[in-house]
Amino acid sequence: MKLANHLKPENIFICDTCRDTSHLYGDFAHFLKEKGTIADARKVKRLFVKRESVQSTGIGRGVATPHVFSDEFSEFFLALALVRRGIDFKAPDGVPVSLVFLIMSDDRDIGLHLKTLAHLARLASSCDLVAALRDAGDAAAAYRIILEREKAILK
Repeated sequence: MKLANHLKPENIFICDTCRDTSHLYGDFAHFLKEKGTIADARKVKRLFVKRESVQSTGIGRGVATPHVFSDEFSEFFLALALVRRGIDFKAPDGVPVSLVFLIMSDDRDIGLHLKTLAHLARLASSCDLVAALRDAGDAAAAYRIILEREKAILK
């Protein structure tokens, strides 16, 4: 598993702050719709809000990994939202979340979905990814930092 195979700089959404997860998912879905990645922003927002209502996707250390299955996605899709000031995801460690890796796919990619969740958990636990990304100037810089940190854990 390599993030570069699935995460692209143009799918990185950066904002300073967000009121709550519902607003984040709405802003993120709007971002994807503007890019032409999705057709129905309200549906995608609803999917993520519903997923979050089942159980927090905050995994600790300022990282969350919300993941949904939908026919809205014809292939596996990974994106990142960087919320510089953090947002309450009710993570087990209580730390506000700044990095939200959003995993989306139709139901045929369950294996890749699970591998990605495990890989992101390993990446988040191996380094202070939030501190490294908090001051990234733009999506391209954030992307480079993520790949550098990932390279260190793949050795």
